[in-house]
Amino acid sequence: MIFFLALPVFPLVYLLSKKRRANLFQRLGICTGFKRKKNTSFRIWVHALSVGEVRSALPFVQSLKKRKPGAQIIFTVSTKTGFDTAQQLFCSGNDCLVSQIGYFPLDFWVSVLRIYKHIEPDLVCLVETDYWPGFLYYMKQKKIPVVLINARLSMRSLKGYLKMGRFSSLFFSSLAHIMAQTPLDAQRFKKMGVPGTCLSIMGNIKFDQVPVDLGKPGISKLEARFGIQEGDRIWIAGSTHEGEENILLAVFASVKKNMPNLKLILAPRDPKRSEKLMEQIPSFPHHPVLFSQLKPGRSRHDIILIDQMGLLALTYAICDLAFIGGSLLPLGGHNPLEPAMFGKPVLFGPHMTDFLQIADLLVDEKGALRVETASQIQEKLEGILKNPALAEQMGKACYKVFLGNAGAVDRIITKLEELNFV
Repeated sequence: MIFFLALPVFPLVYLLSKKRRANLFQRLGICTGFKRKKNTSFRIWVHALSVGEVRSALPFVQSLKKRKPGAQIIFTVSTKTGFDTAQQLFCSGNDCLVSQIGYFPLDFWVSVLRIYKHIEPDLVCLVETDYWPGFLYYMKQKKIPVVLINARLSMRSLKGYLKMGRFSSLFFSSLAHIMAQTPLDAQRFKKMGVPGTCLSIMGNIKFDQVPVDLGKPGISKLEARFGIQEGDRIWIAGSTHEGEENILLAVFASVKKNMPNLKLILAPRDPKRSEKLMEQIPSFPHHPVLFSQLKPGRSRHDIILIDQMGLLALTYAICDLAFIGGSLLPLGGHNPLEPAMFGKPVLFGPHMTDFLQIADLLVDEKGALRVETASQIQEKLEGILKNPALAEQMGKACYKVFLGNAGAVDRIITKLEELNFV
Protein backbone atom coordinates (compact mmCIF):
# COMPACT_ATOMS: atom_id res chain seq x y z
CA MET A 1 0.00 0.00 0.00
CA ILE A 2 2.79 2.40 0.94
CA PHE A 3 4.67 1.53 -2.25
CA PHE A 4 1.70 2.29 -4.53
CA LEU A 5 0.88 5.50 -2.65
CA ALA A 6 4.49 6.68 -3.09
CA LEU A 7 4.77 5.59 -6.72
CA PRO A 8 3.50 8.89 -8.25
CA VAL A 9 6.12 10.82 -6.26
CA PHE A 10 8.98 8.53 -7.31
CA PRO A 11 9.68 10.13 -10.76
CA LEU A 12 9.58 13.61 -9.23
CA VAL A 13 12.17 12.71 -6.56
CA TYR A 14 14.59 11.42 -9.20
CA LEU A 15 13.99 14.34 -11.57
CA LEU A 16 14.78 16.88 -8.85
CA SER A 17 17.77 15.01 -7.39
CA LYS A 18 20.89 15.17 -9.53
CA LYS A 19 22.72 12.48 -7.52
CA ARG A 20 19.79 10.06 -7.92
CA ARG A 21 19.45 10.79 -11.65
CA ALA A 22 23.12 9.87 -12.08
CA ASN A 23 22.45 6.16 -11.51
CA LEU A 24 18.70 5.81 -12.13
CA PHE A 25 18.91 3.74 -15.31
CA GLN A 26 21.56 1.43 -13.89
CA ARG A 27 19.49 0.80 -10.75
CA LEU A 28 16.41 0.15 -12.84
CA GLY A 29 18.35 -2.59 -14.61
CA ILE A 30 18.83 -0.61 -17.83
CA CYS A 31 22.38 -0.18 -19.17
CA THR A 32 23.82 -1.85 -16.08
CA GLY A 33 27.28 -2.38 -17.54
CA PHE A 34 27.43 -5.89 -16.10
CA LYS A 35 28.86 -8.67 -18.24
CA ARG A 36 26.88 -11.88 -18.18
CA LYS A 37 28.38 -15.06 -16.79
CA LYS A 38 29.87 -17.07 -19.65
CA ASN A 39 31.30 -20.02 -17.76
CA THR A 40 30.78 -22.04 -14.62
CA SER A 41 32.97 -19.84 -12.42
CA PHE A 42 31.73 -19.16 -8.89
CA ARG A 43 30.33 -15.64 -8.54
CA ILE A 44 30.14 -13.77 -5.22
CA TRP A 45 28.01 -10.64 -5.20
CA VAL A 46 29.23 -8.21 -2.51
CA HIS A 47 27.07 -5.15 -1.87
CA ALA A 48 27.78 -2.02 0.20
CA LEU A 49 25.42 0.93 0.51
CA SER A 50 27.70 3.96 0.22
CA VAL A 51 31.14 5.37 1.05
CA GLY A 52 31.41 4.18 4.67
CA GLU A 53 30.31 0.64 3.89
CA VAL A 54 32.53 0.47 0.80
CA ARG A 55 35.57 1.36 2.89
CA SER A 56 34.52 -1.23 5.48
CA ALA A 57 34.24 -3.87 2.76
CA LEU A 58 37.81 -3.39 1.50
CA PRO A 59 39.57 -5.86 3.88
CA PHE A 60 36.79 -8.41 3.29
CA VAL A 61 37.16 -8.18 -0.50
CA GLN A 62 40.96 -8.33 -0.26
CA SER A 63 40.86 -11.46 1.88
CA LEU A 64 38.11 -13.03 -0.22
CA LYS A 65 40.16 -12.60 -3.39
CA LYS A 66 43.23 -14.07 -1.69
CA ARG A 67 41.46 -17.10 -0.20
CA LYS A 68 39.13 -17.73 -3.15
CA PRO A 69 41.25 -16.80 -6.21
CA GLY A 70 39.02 -18.75 -8.59
CA ALA A 71 35.87 -16.83 -7.66
CA GLN A 72 34.57 -13.78 -9.50
CA ILE A 73 33.64 -10.92 -7.17
CA ILE A 74 30.89 -8.59 -8.39
CA PHE A 75 30.70 -5.44 -6.26
CA THR A 76 27.66 -3.15 -6.14
CA VAL A 77 26.75 0.08 -4.38
CA SER A 78 23.63 2.21 -4.09
CA THR A 79 25.08 5.73 -4.44
CA LYS A 80 27.23 7.63 -6.92
CA THR A 81 29.75 8.57 -4.21
CA GLY A 82 29.93 4.92 -3.19
CA PHE A 83 30.54 3.91 -6.80
CA ASP A 84 33.38 6.43 -7.17
CA THR A 85 34.93 5.24 -3.90
CA ALA A 86 34.68 1.59 -4.96
CA GLN A 87 36.43 2.33 -8.26
CA GLN A 88 39.18 4.16 -6.40
CA LEU A 89 39.71 1.43 -3.80
CA PHE A 90 39.20 -1.71 -5.86
CA CYS A 91 40.40 -0.77 -9.33
CA SER A 92 43.17 1.79 -8.86
CA GLY A 93 45.87 0.32 -11.05
CA ASN A 94 46.28 -2.67 -13.31
CA ASP A 95 45.22 -5.33 -10.80
CA CYS A 96 41.54 -5.00 -9.84
CA LEU A 97 40.32 -6.69 -6.68
CA VAL A 98 36.88 -7.27 -8.21
CA SER A 99 35.67 -8.47 -11.60
CA GLN A 100 32.99 -5.81 -12.02
CA ILE A 101 31.57 -2.78 -10.19
CA GLY A 102 28.00 -1.62 -10.65
CA TYR A 103 24.81 -0.48 -8.97
CA PHE A 104 22.41 -2.39 -6.73
CA PRO A 105 18.87 -2.63 -8.14
CA LEU A 106 15.97 -0.59 -6.88
CA ASP A 107 13.59 -2.89 -5.04
CA PHE A 108 11.24 -3.34 -8.03
CA TRP A 109 10.69 -6.89 -9.21
CA VAL A 110 11.69 -6.13 -12.81
CA SER A 111 14.87 -4.26 -11.73
CA VAL A 112 15.98 -7.07 -9.42
CA LEU A 113 15.23 -9.63 -12.14
CA ARG A 114 17.22 -7.83 -14.84
CA ILE A 115 20.31 -7.30 -12.70
CA TYR A 116 20.11 -10.82 -11.29
CA LYS A 117 20.13 -12.25 -14.83
CA HIS A 118 23.31 -10.29 -15.60
CA ILE A 119 25.15 -11.24 -12.42
CA GLU A 120 23.80 -14.74 -11.72
CA PRO A 121 25.45 -14.95 -8.29
CA ASP A 122 26.14 -18.11 -6.33
CA LEU A 123 26.36 -16.14 -3.07
CA VAL A 124 25.33 -12.63 -1.99
CA CYS A 125 27.13 -10.81 0.85
CA LEU A 126 25.50 -7.62 2.11
CA VAL A 127 27.85 -5.41 4.14
CA GLU A 128 26.31 -3.95 7.33
CA THR A 129 22.96 -2.76 5.93
CA ASP A 130 20.83 -2.00 2.83
CA TYR A 131 18.66 -5.10 2.75
CA TRP A 132 15.38 -4.90 0.85
CA PRO A 133 12.45 -7.33 1.20
CA GLY A 134 11.76 -7.70 -2.53
CA PHE A 135 15.40 -8.44 -3.32
CA LEU A 136 15.74 -10.88 -0.41
CA TYR A 137 12.55 -12.71 -1.32
CA TYR A 138 13.64 -13.07 -4.96
CA MET A 139 17.04 -14.45 -3.95
CA LYS A 140 15.34 -16.94 -1.67
CA GLN A 141 13.10 -18.04 -4.51
CA LYS A 142 16.20 -18.62 -6.64
CA LYS A 143 17.85 -20.50 -3.74
CA ILE A 144 20.77 -18.06 -3.63
CA PRO A 145 22.10 -17.70 -0.05
CA VAL A 146 22.21 -14.08 1.15
CA VAL A 147 24.50 -13.38 4.11
CA LEU A 148 24.55 -10.15 6.10
CA ILE A 149 28.14 -9.53 7.22
CA ASN A 150 29.46 -6.98 9.72
CA ALA A 151 25.83 -6.66 10.75
CA ARG A 152 24.77 -4.06 13.27
CA LEU A 153 21.34 -3.08 14.54
CA SER A 154 21.01 0.18 16.46
CA MET A 155 18.38 0.62 19.15
CA ARG A 156 16.65 3.20 16.94
CA SER A 157 16.46 0.72 14.04
CA LEU A 158 15.28 -2.05 16.35
CA LYS A 159 12.43 0.08 17.64
CA GLY A 160 11.49 0.96 14.07
CA TYR A 161 11.37 -2.68 12.99
CA LEU A 162 9.39 -3.72 16.07
CA LYS A 163 6.75 -1.11 15.24
CA MET A 164 6.20 -2.90 11.94
CA GLY A 165 5.11 -6.03 13.79
CA ARG A 166 5.21 -9.26 11.81
CA PHE A 167 6.00 -7.36 8.59
CA SER A 168 9.54 -6.83 9.93
CA SER A 169 10.21 -10.51 9.26
CA LEU A 170 10.26 -9.62 5.55
CA PHE A 171 13.70 -8.11 6.13
CA PHE A 172 15.32 -11.00 8.00
CA SER A 173 13.52 -14.29 7.30
CA SER A 174 15.02 -14.53 3.80
CA LEU A 175 18.61 -14.12 5.02
CA ALA A 176 20.63 -17.35 5.09
CA HIS A 177 22.89 -16.10 7.90
CA ILE A 178 23.63 -12.94 9.88
CA MET A 179 27.18 -12.28 11.09
CA ALA A 180 26.85 -9.66 13.82
CA GLN A 181 29.56 -7.28 15.00
CA THR A 182 28.87 -7.59 18.73
CA PRO A 183 26.86 -9.69 21.23
CA LEU A 184 24.56 -6.68 21.65
CA ASP A 185 23.83 -6.62 17.91
CA ALA A 186 23.16 -10.38 17.99
CA GLN A 187 20.79 -9.95 20.92
CA ARG A 188 18.84 -7.32 18.99
CA PHE A 189 18.58 -9.53 15.91
CA LYS A 190 17.20 -12.30 18.16
CA LYS A 191 14.50 -9.89 19.30
CA MET A 192 13.58 -9.60 15.62
CA GLY A 193 12.96 -13.33 15.55
CA VAL A 194 16.23 -14.43 13.95
CA PRO A 195 16.98 -17.99 15.16
CA GLY A 196 20.30 -18.65 16.87
CA THR A 197 21.27 -21.16 14.18
CA CYS A 198 21.27 -18.33 11.62
CA LEU A 199 23.28 -15.94 13.78
CA SER A 200 27.01 -15.63 14.56
CA ILE A 201 29.13 -13.02 16.35
CA MET A 202 32.22 -12.22 14.27
CA GLY A 203 33.54 -8.83 15.36
CA ASN A 204 33.96 -5.69 13.29
CA ILE A 205 35.75 -5.87 9.93
CA LYS A 206 36.72 -2.19 10.26
CA PHE A 207 39.55 -3.39 12.51
CA ASP A 208 40.94 -5.42 9.61
CA GLN A 209 41.82 -2.51 7.35
CA VAL A 210 45.51 -2.35 6.51
CA PRO A 211 47.26 0.53 8.33
CA VAL A 212 48.30 3.34 6.01
CA ASP A 213 51.92 4.43 6.37
CA LEU A 214 52.53 7.68 4.49
CA GLY A 215 56.10 7.97 5.71
CA LYS A 216 57.85 11.28 6.30
CA PRO A 217 57.79 12.30 2.60
CA GLY A 218 54.07 11.60 2.38
CA ILE A 219 53.34 13.51 5.59
CA SER A 220 55.44 16.47 4.43
CA LYS A 221 53.66 16.54 1.07
CA LEU A 222 50.24 16.48 2.73
CA GLU A 223 51.23 19.22 5.17
CA ALA A 224 52.45 21.39 2.32
CA ARG A 225 49.17 20.84 0.46
CA PHE A 226 47.30 22.18 3.50
CA GLY A 227 49.76 25.01 4.05
CA ILE A 228 50.84 23.75 7.46
CA GLN A 229 53.99 25.30 8.89
CA GLU A 230 56.32 24.21 11.67
CA GLY A 231 54.74 25.01 15.02
CA ASP A 232 51.14 24.84 13.79
CA ARG A 233 48.74 22.75 15.86
CA ILE A 234 46.08 20.96 13.81
CA TRP A 235 42.58 20.08 14.97
CA ILE A 236 40.44 18.05 12.55
CA ALA A 237 36.67 17.89 12.95
CA GLY A 238 35.62 15.13 10.56
CA SER A 239 32.25 14.07 9.13
CA THR A 240 30.36 16.88 10.86
CA HIS A 241 26.66 17.56 10.41
CA GLU A 242 24.52 20.67 10.40
CA GLY A 243 24.06 21.85 13.97
CA GLU A 244 27.53 20.70 15.02
CA GLU A 245 29.75 23.10 13.08
CA ASN A 246 28.55 26.21 14.91
CA ILE A 247 29.48 24.59 18.24
CA LEU A 248 32.90 23.50 16.99
CA LEU A 249 33.64 26.88 15.39
CA ALA A 250 32.78 28.65 18.65
CA VAL A 251 35.15 26.33 20.53
CA PHE A 252 37.88 26.96 17.95
CA ALA A 253 37.51 30.74 18.33
CA SER A 254 37.86 30.46 22.13
CA VAL A 255 40.85 28.11 22.09
CA LYS A 256 42.65 30.11 19.42
CA LYS A 257 42.83 33.10 21.74
CA ASN A 258 45.17 31.05 23.93
CA MET A 259 46.78 29.09 21.08
CA PRO A 260 47.35 31.44 18.12
CA ASN A 261 49.04 28.68 16.11
CA LEU A 262 45.91 26.48 16.11
CA LYS A 263 44.34 25.57 12.75
CA LEU A 264 41.03 23.84 12.18
CA ILE A 265 40.42 21.45 9.28
CA LEU A 266 36.66 21.05 9.03
CA ALA A 267 35.24 18.22 6.92
CA PRO A 268 31.42 18.20 6.63
CA ARG A 269 29.91 14.76 6.04
CA ASP A 270 28.44 16.22 2.85
CA PRO A 271 31.31 18.15 1.21
CA LYS A 272 28.81 20.19 -0.81
CA ARG A 273 27.85 21.97 2.42
CA SER A 274 31.33 23.51 2.61
CA GLU A 275 30.44 26.51 0.45
CA LYS A 276 27.40 27.27 2.60
CA LEU A 277 29.54 27.01 5.73
CA MET A 278 32.07 29.40 4.24
CA GLU A 279 29.38 32.07 4.07
CA GLN A 280 28.67 31.63 7.80
CA ILE A 281 32.29 32.06 8.94
CA PRO A 282 33.49 35.67 9.20
CA SER A 283 36.54 36.29 7.03
CA PHE A 284 38.13 38.20 9.92
CA PRO A 285 39.73 37.06 12.15
CA HIS A 286 39.41 33.46 10.93
CA HIS A 287 40.51 33.54 7.25
CA PRO A 288 38.55 30.46 6.10
CA VAL A 289 39.19 28.79 2.74
CA LEU A 290 37.88 25.86 0.74
CA PHE A 291 40.46 23.13 0.20
CA SER A 292 39.79 23.22 -3.55
CA GLN A 293 40.87 26.89 -3.56
CA LEU A 294 43.86 26.47 -1.27
CA LYS A 295 47.25 26.97 -2.88
CA PRO A 296 49.99 24.56 -1.75
CA GLY A 297 52.72 26.01 0.41
CA ARG A 298 52.57 28.69 3.07
CA SER A 299 49.01 29.60 4.08
CA ARG A 300 47.56 32.32 6.29
CA HIS A 301 44.23 30.48 6.47
CA ASP A 302 43.41 29.03 9.88
CA ILE A 303 40.15 27.29 8.91
CA ILE A 304 40.23 24.91 5.95
CA LEU A 305 37.00 23.32 4.78
CA ILE A 306 37.36 20.02 2.92
CA ASP A 307 35.00 20.15 -0.05
CA GLN A 308 36.18 16.95 -1.76
CA MET A 309 35.18 13.33 -1.19
CA GLY A 310 37.74 10.73 -0.13
CA LEU A 311 40.28 13.14 1.39
CA LEU A 312 39.42 13.09 5.09
CA ALA A 313 40.66 9.58 5.96
CA LEU A 314 44.26 10.39 4.95
CA THR A 315 44.16 13.91 6.37
CA TYR A 316 43.91 12.53 9.91
CA ALA A 317 47.60 11.65 9.49
CA ILE A 318 48.59 15.31 9.91
CA CYS A 319 46.41 16.29 12.86
CA ASP A 320 47.27 16.63 16.53
CA LEU A 321 43.76 15.75 17.64
CA ALA A 322 40.56 14.56 15.93
CA PHE A 323 36.89 15.14 16.68
CA ILE A 324 34.35 12.68 15.23
CA GLY A 325 31.22 14.31 13.85
CA GLY A 326 27.68 13.01 13.91
CA SER A 327 28.12 12.43 17.65
CA LEU A 328 27.01 15.70 19.27
CA LEU A 329 23.54 15.12 17.82
CA PRO A 330 21.69 11.76 17.88
CA LEU A 331 22.99 10.71 14.45
CA GLY A 332 25.00 7.61 15.40
CA GLY A 333 28.48 9.04 14.92
CA HIS A 334 31.14 8.03 12.38
CA ASN A 335 34.20 5.79 12.30
CA PRO A 336 36.78 6.77 14.98
CA LEU A 337 39.23 4.15 13.72
CA GLU A 338 40.27 6.46 10.87
CA PRO A 339 42.28 8.78 13.19
CA ALA A 340 43.09 5.88 15.56
CA MET A 341 44.90 4.15 12.69
CA PHE A 342 47.38 7.05 12.68
CA GLY A 343 47.76 7.03 16.46
CA LYS A 344 45.85 10.26 17.09
CA PRO A 345 43.92 11.17 20.26
CA VAL A 346 40.17 11.30 19.65
CA LEU A 347 37.18 13.23 20.98
CA PHE A 348 33.56 12.45 20.21
CA GLY A 349 30.11 13.31 21.53
CA PRO A 350 27.67 11.12 23.47
CA HIS A 351 25.88 9.74 20.39
CA MET A 352 28.20 7.07 18.96
CA THR A 353 25.53 4.36 18.73
CA ASP A 354 26.57 3.20 15.23
CA PHE A 355 30.14 2.62 16.48
CA LEU A 356 29.41 1.82 20.11
CA GLN A 357 31.84 -1.09 20.48
CA ILE A 358 34.74 0.84 18.93
CA ALA A 359 33.96 3.98 20.92
CA ASP A 360 33.79 2.05 24.20
CA LEU A 361 37.09 0.29 23.48
CA LEU A 362 38.83 3.58 22.74
CA VAL A 363 37.46 5.19 25.91
CA ASP A 364 38.26 2.16 28.08
CA GLU A 365 41.86 2.14 26.83
CA LYS A 366 42.09 5.92 27.45
CA GLY A 367 42.67 6.75 23.81
CA ALA A 368 39.46 8.75 23.41
CA LEU A 369 37.23 11.00 25.50
CA ARG A 370 33.47 11.60 25.35
CA VAL A 371 32.37 15.24 25.47
CA GLU A 372 28.84 16.60 25.58
CA THR A 373 29.05 20.41 25.68
CA ALA A 374 31.07 23.17 24.07
CA SER A 375 32.82 23.88 27.38
CA GLN A 376 33.84 20.22 27.71
CA ILE A 377 35.18 20.16 24.14
CA GLN A 378 37.20 23.30 24.83
CA GLU A 379 38.56 21.96 28.13
CA LYS A 380 39.66 18.61 26.66
CA LEU A 381 40.98 20.17 23.45
CA GLU A 382 43.20 22.62 25.29
CA GLY A 383 44.22 20.04 27.87
CA ILE A 384 45.43 17.56 25.26
CA LEU A 385 47.11 20.06 22.94
CA LYS A 386 49.01 21.66 25.82
CA ASN A 387 50.17 18.30 27.18
CA PRO A 388 52.29 16.50 24.53
CA ALA A 389 52.86 13.51 26.84
CA LEU A 390 49.10 13.02 27.27
CA ALA A 391 48.51 13.38 23.53
CA GLU A 392 51.19 10.77 22.80
CA GLN A 393 49.79 8.39 25.42
CA MET A 394 46.25 8.70 24.01
CA GLY A 395 47.48 8.26 20.44
CA LYS A 396 49.36 5.06 21.34
CA ALA A 397 46.28 3.72 23.11
CA CYS A 398 44.15 4.37 20.01
CA TYR A 399 46.66 2.60 17.78
CA LYS A 400 46.76 -0.34 20.19
CA VAL A 401 42.98 -0.71 19.95
CA PHE A 402 43.16 -0.49 16.16
CA LEU A 403 45.77 -3.25 15.90
CA GLY A 404 44.50 -5.46 18.71
CA ASN A 405 41.00 -6.28 17.49
CA ALA A 406 41.57 -7.60 13.97
CA GLY A 407 40.44 -11.01 12.75
CA ALA A 408 36.75 -10.57 11.91
CA VAL A 409 37.34 -10.99 8.18
CA ASP A 410 39.06 -14.37 8.58
CA ARG A 411 36.32 -15.53 10.93
CA ILE A 412 33.63 -14.49 8.43
CA ILE A 413 35.22 -16.30 5.48
CA THR A 414 35.87 -19.40 7.61
CA LYS A 415 32.20 -19.38 8.63
CA LEU A 416 31.14 -19.07 4.97
CA GLU A 417 33.23 -22.16 4.27
CA GLU A 418 31.72 -24.05 7.21
CA LEU A 419 28.24 -23.24 5.89
CA ASN A 420 29.28 -24.49 2.42
CA PHE A 421 28.45 -21.11 0.88
CA VAL A 422 31.88 -20.78 -0.73
